Amino acid sequence: MADLSQYTLPELYALQKEVTAQIARKQVTDKHDTLLALRQLAQDRGFDLHELLGAAPAGKGNKPKTAGAAQYKNPADASQTWTGRGRKPQWVIDFLANGGELDTLKI
Repeated sequence: MADLSQYTLPELYALQKEVTAQIARKQVTDKHDTLLALRQLAQDRGFDLHELLGAAPAGKGNKPKTAGAAQYKNPADASQTWTGRGRKPQWVIDFLANGGELDTLKI
């Protein structure tokens, strides 16, 4: 292995970039080769790889998240609601800044 203490800082950064790229390429090829070997081993023994690994059947993947039911509404504009999840809308922030309490906005 090379004596890295003799390299300049720009040379070390360039080397680091090359090493990082090579690691990424190596991970992809090793992963692919391993998957092929596992498939072949499973096939040689009469199994399907998905059967052995317990993969979910097609169509059983993650469901998209849906917005929850509104839990709070703006007393000044009933069309503005908030589920209580995620970032507070500006009207909630303004209401709280003016001394209001979140519980009073509950639907």
